This record gives sequence, structure tokens and C-alpha cells, in this order.
Amino acid sequence: MITKMTAKVKLTEKPDKPWNLDEISQFLSQKGIRPSFHRLKIFEYLINERTHPTADEIYEVLKKEIPAISKATVYNTLRLFLEKQIVQLINLEKNEARYDSTLSWHGHFKCLGCDQIYDVGIEKLELSGLDNYHVLEKHLDLKGLCPSCRQSNKYKQLEGLNG
Repeated sequence: MITKMTAKVKLTEKPDKPWNLDEISQFLSQKGIRPSFHRLKIFEYLINERTHPTADEIYEVLKKEIPAISKATVYNTLRLFLEKQIVQLINLEKNEARYDSTLSWHGHFKCLGCDQIYDVGIEKLELSGLDNYHVLEKHLDLKGLCPSCRQSNKYKQLEGLNG
């Protein structure tokens, strides 16, 4: 049983400079992935938007720009990206697979008001009570209200829950 846990976290932002298609093509090639147009666009969306989308959300956005793209292409590409370890799968809710292009260890904050998901940088995490355990996975998932939703009277009933 974990007897003590302390953490110092900070919300992180989108990258200062978006990746362009040439940079993405080079990156995918270095990872042993043939940089097809669909793969380029899917990775471009993941790396530049940082919205932690589902496969269906990626499909809905990209089909406006690429009408010929199929859901199967999106799912197969995401599976390939997972196999090559250039994205990670996050599950903040049951039956909801989301994809994250940030591979460094970080947490996630899901706003219960607007459903936005934010990356949370972890500056310090201390656990105690795990002396004879071997940790194989680590996740830090937080839920609450973002500053915008906290200001809205619409979500006042959520304030103070499990706080």
C-alpha cells in the first residue's frame, strides 16, 4: 500500500514552433516508418495540436482536408505509431482510447466541465511504501475544473468534490 505521495506538477503548453511536413517525414523515416501522405498528416495533427484525440476525432478532422482518408487508415496508422513507440495510448475514461505524441513522462489533467485534456509536467514525485515492489507502469491522471470552467457558474456543483 502506498502510504505517502507528494507531487509538484505544472501545466505544459503546445510547442513554440509547429513541426512542418519535411520534419515529420524525416522523423518518421528515422523511426523506420514509410512517410506516406496520410501518415504525415496524422502525425502532424498529433504533434502540433496536442489535444489527446481519439482515433475518431482524428478521422473527423482530417477527412475535411483529405476526403479519401478512411477510418481504417487512421486506426492502422495509430497502431503502427504505437508499435514504433512514437505515440502513447492514454485511457482517462473507460472505453476511450486517446493518443499522445508527448513521450516524456508527464501527467494529464481532464477538465470535467469542457472535457479538454491538458499535459501536466511532473517536476517532482515522491512515493513511499513500495519498497519491495517493482513498478512497471506509471500514470498521473488528474480530473477537475480548468480556470475557465471554474469561473463559470455552470460547474459550481463540481467544486469541492473529492478535492
